[in-house]
Amino acid sequence: MNQIHRDTPPPSEPISHIDFLPIKKIKLPNGLTVHLVEGGSQEVTKIDLIFPAGSVQAAQPLLASTTNKLLSEGTSSLTSEQISEKMDFFGAYLGQQTNYHHAVVSLFTLSKHLEPTCELLSQIIKDPVFPQHELDLYLDKRKQEYEIEGQKVKTMATRKFTTTLYGKEHPYGNHLKPEHFSNITREDLIKFHKKVYIPKGSHMIISGQPGAQLESILSKYFSDTWQPGKYSDHFTAFALPDTPLTVFEKKENAVQSAIKIGRPLFTKNHPDYLPIQILNTILGGYFGSRLMTNLREEKGLTYGISSYIMSFKHSGFWVIGTEVKGEDRETAVKEIFHEINRLKTELVSAEELSLIKNYMLGDLTRNFDGPFSLADNYRSLLDFSLDMRFFQEFFDTIRHITAEELLNLADKYLKEEDFVTIIAGK
Repeated sequence: MNQIHRDTPPPSEPISHIDFLPIKKIKLPNGLTVHLVEGGSQEVTKIDLIFPAGSVQAAQPLLASTTNKLLSEGTSSLTSEQISEKMDFFGAYLGQQTNYHHAVVSLFTLSKHLEPTCELLSQIIKDPVFPQHELDLYLDKRKQEYEIEGQKVKTMATRKFTTTLYGKEHPYGNHLKPEHFSNITREDLIKFHKKVYIPKGSHMIISGQPGAQLESILSKYFSDTWQPGKYSDHFTAFALPDTPLTVFEKKENAVQSAIKIGRPLFTKNHPDYLPIQILNTILGGYFGSRLMTNLREEKGLTYGISSYIMSFKHSGFWVIGTEVKGEDRETAVKEIFHEINRLKTELVSAEELSLIKNYMLGDLTRNFDGPFSLADNYRSLLDFSLDMRFFQEFFDTIRHITAEELLNLADKYLKEEDFVTIIAGK
């Protein structure tokens, strides 16, 4: 019998590759593209329907998110309560979300109930009636949430950051305002739905264990041309404004100040997108990052600070965010730029780089644990005409990047004059 030595860690092997579940692509006669990810041990299925129905297509704040949210609030044959009762009866869940370029409707269901829940999903997508009373209730609730959220310095800084970066007329910088709540009508929702909730140019991602019945279900409920709308991917190019180095957003009586420091960046198609993710992780992308160590652990200026890279379909940005006491904001800004400049002048040590690589490889591997998480990550690539090789390339980039390459990246993209600083507070 082998003796266990509790003071000796078990042997470990470095991660050398990621095994992805295969993705099958099916084109339905109406133009809807289906992506199938079969896997998992449970008889559960997730369906994501992705429509070109985001705020960019709406060209009017609030319209896209309101249309998507009210899809499930009644059809010509079912009330909102009846839809909820049917979902509950089958143990299913319906989720909706909207971003700049898409509206997503997600269905989680037991595979044995796939057909009746898909029939219900089909009705919700094709035949919403947008009851006036449901619209009124939703807008009233959203307005209350908007007013409460708008009082937070963190929200003020976030809105000011994207507006400063892109301009007020740019879809990425055009934020919701109080008057928008009274401008939206039921007729607006009906017209927008007919225009963009169409099969052509849309995607359906199916993950889990849908079973042998899937082909007949797709043919029965989703292969018809339910809307005559024409798919369009037009996006007007906007010139980025000349941004000031520092912008103050005043809020009297605020105890804390919210800080956003960032710069415009590229999309996932750019050759430097993957290596710059590693640089970001070192700077502020995980709990043990340099910014957390400096501003939280050593100086006690903040409870938390992070940095991340956001990639939209036509642009992106790199941003650092935190909240500090009003009297500490100058020190916090100074220390943030101190850490930025360190990355430009000092090589990352072999010990730190090894730690970062192990952390990122483990985190990346966990992101593909099962068909649902793989489907979520795959969905993030659709806008950029990328496939799962993107993540294998990311894996290889993490493994092989050098301290010298990171220093060169920092010198190229961490120029202080490229950053804008937003401070919201007293």
